[in-house]
Amino acid sequence: MDIALPLELEPCRGLMQMKATTMSILSSPYSRPSIPTDGARRVQPRGDILKLSCCIPTLNRSHSLARAIRSLCNQTLQPGSFEILIVDNGSSDNTRGETECVMREMPHHRIRYLLEPEPGLLSGRHRGALESEGEILVFLDDDIEATEGYLRAILDAFQDPAVQLVGGPNLPNYESEPPAWIESFWSATPHGGRMCGFLSLLELGGNTIEIHPNYIWGLNFAIRRRALFDLGGFHPDCVPDALQHFQGDGETGLTMKALAQGYKAVFTPGAMVYHFISASRMTPEYFERRAYFQGVCDSYSRIRREGRATKVQRLSLGTSLFRNARQLVAAAVRRAKRLYSREFRKTPAPTQRISPVIDAQVLAIQQRVQRAYEAGIESHRDAVSRNPELLTWVCRPDYWDYHLPLFKDQSKQVVS
Repeated sequence: MDIALPLELEPCRGLMQMKATTMSILSSPYSRPSIPTDGARRVQPRGDILKLSCCIPTLNRSHSLARAIRSLCNQTLQPGSFEILIVDNGSSDNTRGETECVMREMPHHRIRYLLEPEPGLLSGRHRGALESEGEILVFLDDDIEATEGYLRAILDAFQDPAVQLVGGPNLPNYESEPPAWIESFWSATPHGGRMCGFLSLLELGGNTIEIHPNYIWGLNFAIRRRALFDLGGFHPDCVPDALQHFQGDGETGLTMKALAQGYKAVFTPGAMVYHFISASRMTPEYFERRAYFQGVCDSYSRIRREGRATKVQRLSLGTSLFRNARQLVAAAVRRAKRLYSREFRKTPAPTQRISPVIDAQVLAIQQRVQRAYEAGIESHRDAVSRNPELLTWVCRPDYWDYHLPLFKDQSKQVVS
């Protein structure tokens, strides 16, 4: 079944409803203070200088969030040498309660809970950066668990004053046994090792190496404070489905600017996290959805680069996360054959046919994913081409003022 993720879900009306909800939330004692629109005003940390600030934006993942916080509390560093900021993007579950529970369990750790009801990962990241005290900012997802030497490894990597960004292995913590076809979505990287962009998994071996900044991914992303602000911060990411036209390229826009500035990025094996992969993510439907959003992100990157929404030729998944679709399919078939061989504990003879069911399944999933990716590109491009105000949003120099705009002309709602 083809994916159907329409971008045209009356963004103005949906956003106005979200804003109305936000106003009621802001009356709570955890409301957001006035945030400067000029991010440069917060380049210097205030108060006592900490080495590290860990920022975890979160939305409705209270149980996995609690595990993530506890993993940071179990570090080999002294508790007073770093802080943990939990930025709640308006959760409706027990996120606040779970956070406060860990705060009571770990009274010697500097843990802060911040309510940021503006939707999207961008607001969580930038609110955390603006509120933080550390010289090094560590951004983490709410469904990871850091190994106990994680923060020490990051600090050690930043001992080199030339290093501006640090990442590490993002290993899987599968909820259940992954289906065989998922192996086809793993690919080699220019730095050795392998990756699965669809699940944010990365393995680059056991040595500290300099890497392309695009291999520092948002679930495990450390950056010098000065570098983050000098580069203009993150781009929009992970906005609600109904507001997908406001989606951007997240940390990729930031790392591409880092590359252009010649910033040094390193992978260090000690900065290891385990990423929880739920069973619901290991389905063709999730991969289609992920590919659709990647198409939106890539459309944003292209429009921002060119300054306008142009008609594009048929594209394949060829970003830093995804290889050319034709190569991916070929690799998928090869891996599927190896999996089939291992499953039955025998090596097929050169003349022996491999199960056509496996080959067909892999090819069918790849085709569905490719179509979803193309749909994401086309939908976003069409939305921007019809709305000059949306083009202005895409081309903003930075997003320190991260509030999503309301279109002045209601006739310019992005409706098909």
